[in-house]
Amino acid sequence: MQSTMIETRGESLPFNADRAVAELTLVEIAEQLEKVTGWIEAQRVRERDARKAYDLISQQVEANVDQIRKYANELLAAQRKRMNAFDGLLGRQPEAPAPRSGRSSSTSTSSGSLSGGGRSAKKNIVEAIYDVWSIDRYAEPLTTEEIIAALPDTGYQSNAASSSLKSSVNQALAKLCKVGRVVRLRADGTVIPPKDKTSRARKYLAANRLPEDQIL
Repeated sequence: MQSTMIETRGESLPFNADRAVAELTLVEIAEQLEKVTGWIEAQRVRERDARKAYDLISQQVEANVDQIRKYANELLAAQRKRMNAFDGLLGRQPEAPAPRSGRSSSTSTSSGSLSGGGRSAKKNIVEAIYDVWSIDRYAEPLTTEEIIAALPDTGYQSNAASSSLKSSVNQALAKLCKVGRVVRLRADGTVIPPKDKTSRARKYLAANRLPEDQIL
C-alpha cells in the first residue's frame, strides 16, 4: 500500500516529495528553484484543460437532459392518446384532469387568465421572482441559486436547462433592479446604489423588505 501511494505522488508532482529538502546540495536547490515557475504553469495548464473538458461535458449533459425530457413528454402524449383510444372503444368519455381548485377547468382557466391569480405553469418569471420575497421563509437576502430554488413555491414552473434558467433569472433580476423593485446587496449585506455599475451583487432583496435604515 505504501509503494502505491508514493507512485501516485510521483505522477502528480514534478519533484521528488520523498526526498527531504535538507538533503539537497546548493546546486540542486538552485536547479529546483529555476523550475518552480514552469511547474506551476504546467499545473495551471492542466487546470484550464480540465475546466474546458468539464464545460464541454456539462453542455452535453444539459443538451441530453433536454432531449430526455422532450422524449418523456412524447411518451406521455402517446400514452394518453392510446388510453383515450381504449376509452373510445369501451364507449367511455376520456376523463379530463380535475382542476386543483375544485372548479371546472374552463372556469379555472378563465378566472386565472383574467385575474392573474393562482399558480400557473406560465407565470411570468419576473413576477415569480418578486413573489419569492412575499413568502415568509424567503423574506431575506437571497443568492441567485436560492431564488431559483424558491421559484417552484411561487407557482412558477420551467423545463428549461439549469444554465438557461439561471440566465433568465439574471435577466429578470436586472429588470427588477432597474425599476427599483429589487435591490442588490454586497457580501456584507450593504446595499449597492443603483448608479454603481461596477460592484458585483452577491445577494438580492425585494425593496419592500429592506430595513428603513438601509433605504437609499
